[in-house]
Amino acid sequence: MKFMQKKFFKVLLLCTLVSGLAACGIPTDEERSKELLGQAQAYFDKKEVNAAKLMIDSLHATYPKIVNVRRQADTLSWQIEQFEIQRNLPYVDSMLVVRMNEFEEQKPAFRFEKNDKYQDVGNFFVKSLQTENNIDRNYVRPYTDENGKFYVMSYFQGRKLRHNMLKASIGDLYAETGIVEVSDIHEYNDGGVCRETVLFTDEKLGTFPQFIAENASEKIKITLIGDRENSYFMALDDKESFLKTFRLSSVLKELQELRFQQKKMLFRQEQLIKKLN
Repeated sequence: MKFMQKKFFKVLLLCTLVSGLAACGIPTDEERSKELLGQAQAYFDKKEVNAAKLMIDSLHATYPKIVNVRRQADTLSWQIEQFEIQRNLPYVDSMLVVRMNEFEEQKPAFRFEKNDKYQDVGNFFVKSLQTENNIDRNYVRPYTDENGKFYVMSYFQGRKLRHNMLKASIGDLYAETGIVEVSDIHEYNDGGVCRETVLFTDEKLGTFPQFIAENASEKIKITLIGDRENSYFMALDDKESFLKTFRLSSVLKELQELRFQQKKMLFRQEQLIKKLN
């Protein structure tokens, strides 16, 4: 009985303290959380979305147990996200048009190749640099796929080299590729002459294509590195092919990213409409 009385008095004392604090004007956690929510709403009304997000983040971090206010904050977050999509989507749409126009302008200089039976993604080759017209010389041939991935095929004939790396240099300035896989190196004997073709994928190229494209007006030396080294200077047409391919690759990469962002925004927009309805 005494235990029950003590417990009763403790509860009564706690209630008295809480009532006293409220009466003294000290806000409760719920009131503070609502104040943060109000500030977030005020910022959003002024389209200051970053400040509004900070208020919402602070609310969630500081008052994790005030569930009803946090739910209201979630709704406001969705409204902010919806606003950002409505603001940003027209820009993405307009940039897609700009980049597509650039692509159409550049495309006539290229030949598109795709084997629908074996390839999901086709490739663009500069028309002026065809393999059959360059069979008796050493050179590097650039091309890009539809997604903007850059590739370089290195052609060499002479004493066996087994080259697996390329270096482009102008005096002391240079750019190197990574070392390719053995599976990307192909060689055969043609009447006593060794012929090698080596594929350098986008992942192995590094800054090699950019270096050549940005210095196309300079005298660029290409060094093939393998069991030994072999060097030659790039022909003018070869450098122009790199410049054209690098530009097309850049446009295609940006188109790929813009399409991805557009699709992502539209999908999220549908989700938000369902959440807010």
